[in-house]
Amino acid sequence: MDPKPDLTIVLLGNTGVGKSAAGNTILGRKAFVSKKSFKSETKEISEEKSEVFGKQISVIDTPGIIGSEEVIKARCQSLLQSSGECLFLVVVKIDRFTIEQNTAVDKALQAMGENGLDKCFLLFTSGDTLEHISLEEFIKDDPDGPLKPIVEKFQERYHLFNNEDTTSKEQVRQLLEKAGTLREDVGPPAASSGKQTRMVLLGLPGGGKSSSGNTILGSDQFESDCGFNPVSTETVSKTATVEGRQVTVVDTPGIPGDGFSPKQLFEEIMKSIREAKPGPHAFVIVVRLGRITPAEIEMFNMLKKLFGKDALKYAMVLFTHGDQLKGQSIDELIKSNPHVSDLVSMCGGRYSVFDNKQTGNRQQVGELLGTIDKMVTDNGGQHYTNEMFKEDQPSLRKSIKKRWLAVQEWWEKLIQKIKGILKTFKNKPPVFEMPLIVNSSLS
Repeated sequence: MDPKPDLTIVLLGNTGVGKSAAGNTILGRKAFVSKKSFKSETKEISEEKSEVFGKQISVIDTPGIIGSEEVIKARCQSLLQSSGECLFLVVVKIDRFTIEQNTAVDKALQAMGENGLDKCFLLFTSGDTLEHISLEEFIKDDPDGPLKPIVEKFQERYHLFNNEDTTSKEQVRQLLEKAGTLREDVGPPAASSGKQTRMVLLGLPGGGKSSSGNTILGSDQFESDCGFNPVSTETVSKTATVEGRQVTVVDTPGIPGDGFSPKQLFEEIMKSIREAKPGPHAFVIVVRLGRITPAEIEMFNMLKKLFGKDALKYAMVLFTHGDQLKGQSIDELIKSNPHVSDLVSMCGGRYSVFDNKQTGNRQQVGELLGTIDKMVTDNGGQHYTNEMFKEDQPSLRKSIKKRWLAVQEWWEKLIQKIKGILKTFKNKPPVFEMPLIVNSSLS
């Protein structure tokens, strides 16, 4: 009797989209018959196994789902009821998206049902046809095209294969890491039992949200830069395996500067809740040490208005630029400033400190995740839910938009003041030692 596989991967989709070729790419050998054709080479469900990255992986190739719905649904439901780890890949050809492919995607989702959605990924094939453009750019450049709503159905869980390059194991590794199925065995099995942590990063431009996201995920997933203008201009989520768990970080735009309206920002923050489906475990308020401003206090008040008092149970503060402490106790610093103390207090006393220059320091990431874990435990093991989100209250929308406009006005005044100072010192720009609290008279 064959040993039970560590992971079973099921390939679903329309005829001719590259399911069999994708199976061969994953297994690293020609296990399934694969030809470039509009006709299906797979007539019935077939299964092949190989060792991939030290794991026994079983790949199940299925015929085109249109016309085979019932038999494929039965196999999917059987796998979901078993105790083994499984991953469903709905395969779509990037260069030939048709109405039939769209129908096949819907039928694949129906075959898995609601219980299978969190084990499901969208796998695009024919990656070689994109040439020098990334998949993200390809989807973004056609906002009204058919791919965007498909990606949204999968809550941004997608990957791209180039089946022409079957020797590239990196694309397979990245897929398994994204899906959280490729984990190093560290400690007892319970430490890597498929645990998930989802967090939303909120804060001002230049506060270090994107850098913190990169530090948490352990790689450069988000564009990061030093400056007052926001690097993140839209809500983006990235997922990686961190400390034996699947961690999703949602990076949001900062408070608007030039060219970004309060309405856009309001919509982006709303989107962050959807990006972290079924809901975030933590709202992380990112604050730069030495630059706490009235706008950040206002932002937190806005967070209370936007998400309701329940959000406070899921909120914590992340102080960045921890190197600026220079031996000073963070507790003393918090106590010495009423605004900072207030902020931390409203977050239930939960905070952490990052030095994003020390990206290799995983201890700081472990401490952050530990704080979030305790918060989740205190919340009865529950994440923040969409039901808590008061998205449909017109009066709330009007109130928050008014607040965003006030913050935007303050921000523009601050930018103009800084530009005026820099103009005065055109030949020799001054060095600023920015105080912990910017004088509220700027507002």
